[in-house]
Amino acid sequence: MQTHFVFRQMESSTALRGYAEERLEKIKRYFAEPLRVSCTFTVDKVMHIAAFDVTLRNGLQLHAQESTENMYSSVDMALAKMERQVRRYKARIKHHKGSEGRSAKVRLGVIAAESMVDQIVEEEDAAAEAAATVAALATNGNGHAKPESRPVVIRQTEVTTERMTVEGAIMQMNLLHKQFYVFTNAGSGEINVVYVREDGNYGLIEPNGSEAEAAAAT
Repeated sequence: MQTHFVFRQMESSTALRGYAEERLEKIKRYFAEPLRVSCTFTVDKVMHIAAFDVTLRNGLQLHAQESTENMYSSVDMALAKMERQVRRYKARIKHHKGSEGRSAKVRLGVIAAESMVDQIVEEEDAAAEAAATVAALATNGNGHAKPESRPVVIRQTEVTTERMTVEGAIMQMNLLHKQFYVFTNAGSGEINVVYVREDGNYGLIEPNGSEAEAAAAT
């Protein structure tokens, strides 16, 4: 098992490394194939955050994170959470096939919330300014139209969407503790999105704009 440790805002600790590796053995026993594990320990004021990311040979990823006032407690709680998820999906993880066929790349962006608030305010004032704007445009440049505001993109990331079934995408979303997951549908070859609905069920967004409930159960 390849294990990588990162210490943020704290000194590296051999004792903590050994403790985490010992606890990770409980996760490793569920898988016959080699694992790649990333362990990140962060101290933020009084909170001690332990985060674990596990990548399996078949492409599946597991994530767990906990925050307490003691790093060892955070490690225990995070890996206990991961073990519960592994036990829940043990059979499906074991028989999950890796990506087959062509996957697609998508760009994920983060938009500043403040820029959207400003845009909403401007839209509310648009009706009052409409007459002035039309008049300015009619003067062929003698007037000055207000520049169009755009959302402020903080960062963008290009990711490859894994090729899998809807059921596999829901399992991956839950293993990563995400509210949504973007993937390439193994059946259609199109980019799909599964997400958690407010009623506890799952939604599926497909390219044609239709929305259907995912048939796979958790």
